[in-house]
Amino acid sequence: MPVREGDNIQISPDPGILYLGTALKNKGFDVTLLDCPKEKMTYAGFRAYLESGRFDVVGFRCFSRDHNYVVKHLQVTHRVLPEALTLVGGPHSSALPEYVMSSMPHLDFAWRAEAEEGLPVLLSAFEKYGRQIPEAELKSIGGLVWRNEAGTTVLNPVRFGVDLDSYGIPLWDMIKPETYPGFIWDRFYPIVTTRGCPYPCTYCNTPGLSGKKLRHRSVEHVLEELRFLKKTYSIARFSIGDDEFTLDRPYVVRFCEALIGSGLNLHWDCPVGVRLDAVDPELLQLMEKAGCESVAVGIESGSERVQRVIQKKVTVQKIREQARMIAGCSGIKITGFFMIGFPDETEKEIWETIRLANELPLKRANFNVVIPVPGTAIFNEAIRSGALSLDQINWDTFTHDQVSFRRQHVSGSRLIELQRKAFFRFYARPRIVWYLLKESRKNSEIIKASIRKIRMLLRRTETIDRTPLYRRESEV
Repeated sequence: MPVREGDNIQISPDPGILYLGTALKNKGFDVTLLDCPKEKMTYAGFRAYLESGRFDVVGFRCFSRDHNYVVKHLQVTHRVLPEALTLVGGPHSSALPEYVMSSMPHLDFAWRAEAEEGLPVLLSAFEKYGRQIPEAELKSIGGLVWRNEAGTTVLNPVRFGVDLDSYGIPLWDMIKPETYPGFIWDRFYPIVTTRGCPYPCTYCNTPGLSGKKLRHRSVEHVLEELRFLKKTYSIARFSIGDDEFTLDRPYVVRFCEALIGSGLNLHWDCPVGVRLDAVDPELLQLMEKAGCESVAVGIESGSERVQRVIQKKVTVQKIREQARMIAGCSGIKITGFFMIGFPDETEKEIWETIRLANELPLKRANFNVVIPVPGTAIFNEAIRSGALSLDQINWDTFTHDQVSFRRQHVSGSRLIELQRKAFFRFYARPRIVWYLLKESRKNSEIIKASIRKIRMLLRRTETIDRTPLYRRESEV
């Protein structure tokens, strides 16, 4: 994971990287996983790290916000290990493969979507041929992005693995999970049970990353991982990081019943988000019986018009009904995820979102400024309309607390002010303050985190006013 800066960094184990490392280990490759944010690593530190080891291949997971930081990492890698093969994968290269290859001159290969099956094939070819891998072999690797002899970027068709169990149980010891700070609410271990999402939401690129078809690990395979985590790390809780965990109701029922019967006695949550229209009282009560303590729900907007535009496929009235149903039939706590600053959203519609957040029976809420994530309909429209220009984008602003593109009706400064108001309106209410005080008795980090959040909100502007590390360490 590359160097990162900013107030909104959450340092936690990445199941995606762990699965990839496990796939390589299982094929006999020697793998080292480096998390630069966790290690608080600078580029000077990264250079020293490369110099201290013998690495034939160096790869980076890249979100759009990481673009400039990864470019710097590749420069450092080229200086220290000029013969090493360099790779970039993740959401950014999946959505903009040609751009990534053209803007990262020291990059050898990029990846689209999942790489557990294809990356071991590429590295085996590298072992056999060195840098002179025949084009016929490169063409056979699903999802690979490469340059042919003429210098043209080639995009291989994406392939999504069907048998997720075949990837094996993640080798957690590769990342030493006990060295990671847990969520402020408690230590957690993230697992993934499904991949894929069939919904066409205009702000989300999940279908492009993991496919539109929902794919599952078997319940038995997931329980095997949980038994391993319990035995090895004495975990008391875990988090399900799926995009659509509750979409396949029979699967959730089988999972909960198996978890209850396992005797593991674990608590868990769904912090990434479940669809409100994909749960019912019977399912929620079973989830609670199986140890589920909280779920996050992607609500996004309180405006019926905006809900239609973003193709969430749910109405505001349905959101109200389902949220009240969850609170009324179970003790599962609800966190609401909201987004403000859709391209044609008005201030009136943003206030509808703020009011809805305060109306619903939520324990926590998050209000994110919309990012035009590459690979989404919002990004494509922003490019088409001129609100964004690919050759002029400042990727450093692609975070949920900055303004990265022009809106039609709300200025950037006003949008940040509205985000600040949304947080204060929600969290300043006596009911929420009292809840946080009670929770802080279990974990004092909650109060510390709340104070940090307030300070961050008070000083927030449209963009972060600092010289980024990749420029501060330009001589590395």
